[in-house]
Formats: sequence, C-alpha cells, structure tokens
Amino acid sequence: MNFDQTTALVEESIRGLNVDPALCRGEKAGQWNLTYKGATVWIDVFNFPNNPDRWYFQVMSPLLEMPDNNVVDFLQNLLEVNHTLFGSWICKKNNWTYVMFLRESAGLDINEVNATLDRVAHYSADYQGKLKFKFEGSWVPKPTPRAEGSSENPNP
Repeated sequence: MNFDQTTALVEESIRGLNVDPALCRGEKAGQWNLTYKGATVWIDVFNFPNNPDRWYFQVMSPLLEMPDNNVVDFLQNLLEVNHTLFGSWICKKNNWTYVMFLRESAGLDINEVNATLDRVAHYSADYQGKLKFKFEGSWVPKPTPRAEGSSENPNP
C-alpha cells in the first residue's frame, strides 16, 4: 500500500468514530492525534528515505512517565503485562512508556486499523489506571507551575 491508500484507511477509521479527521491531523502529513476511550492516541503513516516505497502504519499511546521509585518492579510488571497483550505491546522511550503497534502497511485493511485503534486505546487507558494504583507513591509530585508574576505559593 502506498501513502495515499494507507492514509485513506486511517481517515475512514477516524470518521467511523464520528470524528472529523481534519481536526486530528498533526503537523506533518500522515499524522493524527485524538482522544479515544479515554486515552491519547497518535497515528502515523510513514516511510524511510532509504526505502521510500515501503510504508508503515503505527499507533501509539503514552502510558506513564517512568517512576522515580520502584523502577525495577515497575519495569518487571510491564514485561509481565506485555505477555497478556494482543496485537500491541508496551515499550519505553526516553523517560516515557507507551502502548504501541507498528507494521508495514502492505495488506492493511479497515478492520485491522479499527481493531488496532481499539486495542491501543483500551490497553493504554486500562493499564494507566491499574499501574498508577499499583505503584502509587512511586512518582515524586512535580511542582505546579505558577503564572508569571504570581506571588502565590503553588505548593501550600
């Protein structure tokens, strides 16, 4: 599948959610972001310059920032959760974890696009809540930014 065919499938899927794909488009062609099933979901259709005829379909959802404490237990838990996931996985990049799916777009159809969006969004929303609860207190509270010129203490 080429870029146009793959993006047409993505936009058909987004329209099926009763969302205007034009409102979800990212900065670059082949990017969309939306909130679905309570999760932030990013969709990308892309290729690599060294292989311009091979296109990829990717769906990602930010799960959680890496915790400040209990990192080993947290990562062990993510590995165990990964074993239960179908058609997606949890990965770590820099200081964040994500629920993700990536494949070549060749042979992609609307049913797989729809199912992928459903799975990634569901797993992200579901495990975000479960992991926050299980590892409560593992994240050091971040200071609340104050408005410039404000004299109020943001952390009373």
